[in-house]
Amino acid sequence: MQKNDVVITACGLVSPLGNSLAQFEQGMFSGRSGVRSIRGELVENDFPVPYAAFIRRTELPVTDYDKDQNTEGYLKSWLMTAAATESALQGGMVSRDHPIDAIVYGTADGVSFEQVVDVLNQKKSQEFNESQYDWNRTRCESSVEVVSGILKKQGFPEISGSNRICINSACASGNNTIGIAFEGIQSGRWQRCLVGGVDARCEPSNFLNFLHLGALTTAECDPEKASRPFSKDRSGFVRGEGAAVLIMESRESAVRRGAKILCRVLGYGFTSDAYRLTDGREDAASVIQAMETAIRTAGLVPRDIQYINAHGTSTPLNDRLETFAIKKVFGENAPQIPISSLKSQIGHSTIASSALEGIACAIMLQRQKVAPTINYTGGDPECDLDYVPEGSRELSFKYVLSNSFGFGGQNACVVFGKED
Repeated sequence: MQKNDVVITACGLVSPLGNSLAQFEQGMFSGRSGVRSIRGELVENDFPVPYAAFIRRTELPVTDYDKDQNTEGYLKSWLMTAAATESALQGGMVSRDHPIDAIVYGTADGVSFEQVVDVLNQKKSQEFNESQYDWNRTRCESSVEVVSGILKKQGFPEISGSNRICINSACASGNNTIGIAFEGIQSGRWQRCLVGGVDARCEPSNFLNFLHLGALTTAECDPEKASRPFSKDRSGFVRGEGAAVLIMESRESAVRRGAKILCRVLGYGFTSDAYRLTDGREDAASVIQAMETAIRTAGLVPRDIQYINAHGTSTPLNDRLETFAIKKVFGENAPQIPISSLKSQIGHSTIASSALEGIACAIMLQRQKVAPTINYTGGDPECDLDYVPEGSRELSFKYVLSNSFGFGGQNACVVFGKED
């Protein structure tokens, strides 16, 4: 069966480096950090977590979507989704003559700080369980409905429920949305999809959840120095926020409507090892399989990959295992491949992270330049590859592997290609 070529034709985002593609690109290549102090602004001055890559409500782009909404619990998530979607639609020149066929979007669950306190105090546990279910369900569905609502307001045909897909596979969510759309377009089921993810949970309860899991860093340092992927002195990730939207479509569709092609989507691999809640397997077997599957479905072999966008969280375990997996997949060629982690600059926005990194990969392929891993101090004998520590690097390259590995052993990898 003939398979459709799959391309990305537009992107929109809200990020700690800026809320336009131009701002994001400039910040990424200049090695700027979007991490800043949260004490005295989001939390009390004695709060145990000192910093995050958060986005102030006042910094969000203006959007006409649901001005009368006043449900603060997830209004920020809605507004971030709306701003990213409106930007992508404007940039992609999508019209009613070429409607979006499907939405595949990653959205976050969560509970309020007050509900967490109730549970910790062993109060109202039954009410908490019920309200948590309803709140999570509403929050997850709401961002998909935001995208659908924007399309409807602009006169697009209604997208059927079966083609409005909500994804929550933790840190792998963004790549999963890209991968699901890739397979749907490649097979001919869809012509045009809107994909991505949002995470707006820089809030006390979420900080405490990750802190108690031992995942967040609280290192005594300037905020912009806190995220240190692959360095010996790394001590955990920095919480981030963001929203990303990408328009994916078949090449035939893009050519027919005269859309600019930003890059190609060539391969996708997804595995789940269900090993532990947070820790990955020491042999990295499922991570290796996800990387190999993405490369194989792209019709490539490992030596074809010329740059790796790492998951690179800055936790001691993840960075060690990801480096180990890269060495297993790429063998003696591993030391020659530039690898960088955008999380050194924008923190870890979990649900949205790999969707933002997908946009970063598209920009890097267009500019023939790769972003740096900032704050890299080296020193770890188990993390001894080329992490691009010196700053952004000019590079002639065609194929990119982008990794994302989520809690619970959910691993999603995507191969992007330069448009000829």
